[in-house]
Amino acid sequence: MTDRGFYFAEVVGVEQLTTHMVRVTFGGDEVAQYTSIGAPDECITIFFAREGEDRPPAMTEIDGAWWYHDVDPVPAGRNYTVRRFDSDAGLLVIDFVAHEGGVAATWALNASVGQVVLWTRPRSWYNIPDSVEWQLLVADMTGLPALGRIVEELSAGAKAHAIVEVLERGDIQQFETAGDVTYDWKIGSGNGDCASVLEDAVRQYTLPDGEGYIWFAGEAASSRTVRKYFRKELGYPVRQFEIIGYWRVNSEQWLKKYEKYQEEALAVYNGALEAGRSQAEASEEFDAMLERVGL
Repeated sequence: MTDRGFYFAEVVGVEQLTTHMVRVTFGGDEVAQYTSIGAPDECITIFFAREGEDRPPAMTEIDGAWWYHDVDPVPAGRNYTVRRFDSDAGLLVIDFVAHEGGVAATWALNASVGQVVLWTRPRSWYNIPDSVEWQLLVADMTGLPALGRIVEELSAGAKAHAIVEVLERGDIQQFETAGDVTYDWKIGSGNGDCASVLEDAVRQYTLPDGEGYIWFAGEAASSRTVRKYFRKELGYPVRQFEIIGYWRVNSEQWLKKYEKYQEEALAVYNGALEAGRSQAEASEEFDAMLERVGL
């Protein structure tokens, strides 16, 4: 099993966690064999069964890449944070933002015990330097599961400030932590419902003295604006932040336009890596190229 690039998982529990968040617990023999990478923003891609099937098809491996190489249509898949993993019990928890519309959200709203999904090997972005004295954690509801895990895993006395944008007061969560954490909950904005206030909230926050680390997870356009603020205006080095677009407004239109520039954008990214730049720096050049063409 450890040589395979995917896992089948069965729903063993469903809980309405908050007004717009559904917590699904997965189990089964393959979940018990899942290998966590231990990062608080640990992410897997979940694939759902196609219409008329009780589970997604298995993936195949070609030249080291596990994918649906000869499957048409490819099952719908979305990225999700591993909220919690209990290796002893063989249980893994995912929190879904559940609202009308969207493949994964619709699935979560109707999730029931016994359903089977497939997910891929994990990856992550959160990488905080040992020298950091404080953290600024910013997220909308898509990033809230990762933010919650970051907060819960803080060491004793570690300082962090969280700015979180949720749809309703009933979406506010509480986290147990050994860290010293303050919160600024933004209610009723963003999250695909209306304009986000996260960009302004970040600018209005007075950054503490000393070396800090910024982690942001939300809509892609907002993430670009916040990244430029820290990188260009404040001069933060890339090692002091990880600012990720977890989702994108009008994603279908964006993807259609991206196809026109994909080859050029990937050439920019790979060229930066070949020139000795870090993955973060290469991603920055990739994003700058997309911005130049209006993406």
